[in-house]
Amino acid sequence: MARHHSGRVGTRLAAGFHGRQGRRRGALAAAVAAAALVLSACGGSGSGSSASGDIKLGISVPLSGAVGSSCAPMNKAMLAWFDHVNAQGGIGGHKIKVDNRDDGYDAARAVTNTKAFISEKVVAVTGQCGSLQPPAQLPLLNAAKIPFMYVFGASTSLLKPLSPMYFNLMPTYGSQLVSEIPWVFQQHGPGTVALLSTVTPDSPTTAKEVEAAVKKAGGTFVGDYNAPPGTADFSPEVLKMKQKHPDYVVLDQIPQDAARFTQAMTDNGFAPNKYLVGSSAVSQQTFLSGVSPALQSKLLVTSDTIAPASAEATDCVAVLKAAKIEVEGVTLRGCGTAQVVESVLKAAKKPIDSQSVVAAMESMSQVKASEIYPPVSFSATNHVGVSNLYVFGVKNGAFYQAGSIGG
Repeated sequence: MARHHSGRVGTRLAAGFHGRQGRRRGALAAAVAAAALVLSACGGSGSGSSASGDIKLGISVPLSGAVGSSCAPMNKAMLAWFDHVNAQGGIGGHKIKVDNRDDGYDAARAVTNTKAFISEKVVAVTGQCGSLQPPAQLPLLNAAKIPFMYVFGASTSLLKPLSPMYFNLMPTYGSQLVSEIPWVFQQHGPGTVALLSTVTPDSPTTAKEVEAAVKKAGGTFVGDYNAPPGTADFSPEVLKMKQKHPDYVVLDQIPQDAARFTQAMTDNGFAPNKYLVGSSAVSQQTFLSGVSPALQSKLLVTSDTIAPASAEATDCVAVLKAAKIEVEGVTLRGCGTAQVVESVLKAAKKPIDSQSVVAAMESMSQVKASEIYPPVSFSATNHVGVSNLYVFGVKNGAFYQAGSIGG
């Protein structure tokens, strides 16, 4: 399988992005709007099709930067599954060809990559990881009528209003937390809740949703704290939160930040009275390995994918092991996401092009498209494929399924 990595590997942390985003947002938005206008003027759909040979996909993903340590393993797992599909003959005899590019968790680099994908006439863009880049990529893909499939990350702005080319498997982090809070209260009783967020375009909306969910479920919201991605020392936030003595601490953070936050909790002798509550953003080993055993016992997190302990008999595990890729939550997600892409490509009308891929997705109803995800449903008015969630606790340093929500 042909893979292309951009020549310059970025090392800028997302904290740098946020430090500059006030100066850059206007220029970036103008560039995206101009490019989208040009694409629209040129007649919209510029995607290729399988009639010409390979099925071309584009992946822009952080292989470096603030979230590279969790996104790169997911990316390797996706590519391993596509290699497996190609070794089995591809999709109807057509091989999957991926242009795989690093964006360093930088929206401007993701835009550059996306423009390249459009020029290459890819059938779809998939495999993104992060919430910062997709809002900058999507206007280009909407204008080019190329589907943007299955980001590991979620932004409300991409769903409200519904974007015709944006399809995701996981609900937004805010939606996950809103569903999880009443479940946790039912299991362990209501109480006081403090929230810590990594600053993203979605974090203000998520904070409002979490506060409303806490109050609706009979709890008391005692504080909303936030820090930019890549924050090195969370002691100031921990000490402020410690004064509130919350029963629950809700984490709306990227996994690397959440790991540093929990380390600061341990260093400052702070733990919630009951539980640490998180979304699928932290349901991975990148986060868990940095959490002390005492705090691990207090973790409850949602996931739209099954726990590694439940995946031993799957083809994904066999493929990951053969590729010498560690089997953990984020690599299972990568493999499972690639399985859903494969399922859609197989269902798409031939020759496979962007239009047939969109039509195939919008016709899916409770399709078991992957061993790793619950059944997937999309429609013309619903572009979030998974509605059921698992709830994970931790035993012996590993996630296990403690419950489920919605199914």
